[in-house]
Amino acid sequence: MGEASLLLVDDDREFCADLQAGLGGRFEIAVAHDGPAALQMLEQVQPEVVLLDVDLGDGRMGGLEVLERIKAGDDAPPVIMLSGNQHLGTVVQAIKIGAFHYVGKPADLLELVNLIERALNSRRVGQHLQAQRDELGRLTGAFVAGDDRTFRLLEQVDHVAATDATVLITGDSGTGKEMIARRIHAGSPRRDKPFVGINCGAVPADIIESEIFGHVKGAFTGADRARVGKFELAGGGTLFLDEIGDSPLPFQIKLLRALGEKVFTRLGDNRDLAVTTRILAATSKDLERAISEGEFRAELFYRLNIYHIHLSPLRERRGDILPLARAFLAEAAPRFRRDVEGFSAVVEKTLLEARWEGNVRELRNFVERAVINCRGGMIGLGDMFSQGAGFADESAAFPEAKARMTREWETRYLAARLSETKGNVTRAAAASGMTRQGFQRKMRELGLRSGDFEDSV
Repeated sequence: MGEASLLLVDDDREFCADLQAGLGGRFEIAVAHDGPAALQMLEQVQPEVVLLDVDLGDGRMGGLEVLERIKAGDDAPPVIMLSGNQHLGTVVQAIKIGAFHYVGKPADLLELVNLIERALNSRRVGQHLQAQRDELGRLTGAFVAGDDRTFRLLEQVDHVAATDATVLITGDSGTGKEMIARRIHAGSPRRDKPFVGINCGAVPADIIESEIFGHVKGAFTGADRARVGKFELAGGGTLFLDEIGDSPLPFQIKLLRALGEKVFTRLGDNRDLAVTTRILAATSKDLERAISEGEFRAELFYRLNIYHIHLSPLRERRGDILPLARAFLAEAAPRFRRDVEGFSAVVEKTLLEARWEGNVRELRNFVERAVINCRGGMIGLGDMFSQGAGFADESAAFPEAKARMTREWETRYLAARLSETKGNVTRAAAASGMTRQGFQRKMRELGLRSGDFEDSV
């Protein structure tokens, strides 16, 4: 990698010459002596970091105004403010505008070099994350993926999207069934028409027909006006029936008619309306078992199951875990006003080894809580395990689940102590009320290494 480019903006020419001499061996430095020249040079040079004097002496444009102009641009470089008068109000104002840091003059050269390196690293990490998000978006649309199994599934999804086939999407709760449905719609000829979704399991049985098919005025007590149902709202587009396995049997009969005859009737009406929507359905239930137990109509299953897409649980597609976690972090950090850049190596290892019984939804919640807990630039084990969250498999037998939870709690506890002490076993043992030997024995039993925590935040 070549030398990093800096833009130095200061009206003191002698100071600029001195700083160029001190930094010239490490960086490529362009110089401007007033605000307008700085903004012009910003376009020409496209520096990776800007060093900006607060007190530009020409009176035309002060340093804070230049800072505002720089930060208003797209992909603005980090700006380190320079000033001989570090008034608290000015410092606070500069930071609010978006300055990376604030340095007094005359600047300590070593301190300034360290700050520039930090600013460069922050910018490059941000650019890397954006490039990664862009590439993931290019490959998968809104469905973030990294596992070969998921890429193969997405090829299947994109193949059926171009058709008008009814699709049944199955998978455990939280695996991303709605995201798949939206991807099918986005890749279909209906993409410019509405996508309308409804969770059939969340709608009371006595009103689901009205919700889906609509009703006319006076159709039932309280129906004081006509209502347009989801079928009509999605006209020409896609209707997504989530958790179709939880829908009541009377509704299933009417839905079967809509799929088979391509017509439906509003509640209380006697006129047939044409079905112009594509149907996508999803369920976390085993529909074949539900059929055998009399909870789901076999004819409806065959109508919905024209094309079947199954989403495996997250624990079976480990390659998706880190891309998803990084995407959730990139989305959560600005939302929670946290300057978090990534996960430590030991945290990434822990994420990969977790079972994620709640699938993608659990991973998202876990990352969001870790972002909130994080007090530095990288999420460490202490940030993860201070949440009190676990990775229990509640479907396991009691002795097995208890043993697993005990081990996971012990792992979280020791990891948090090691994270707090940056891998110092003696201090971690003392904080835990354990002997050093006992703490080390438990570390060996749990597979923890002190070296993994030396760089934890």
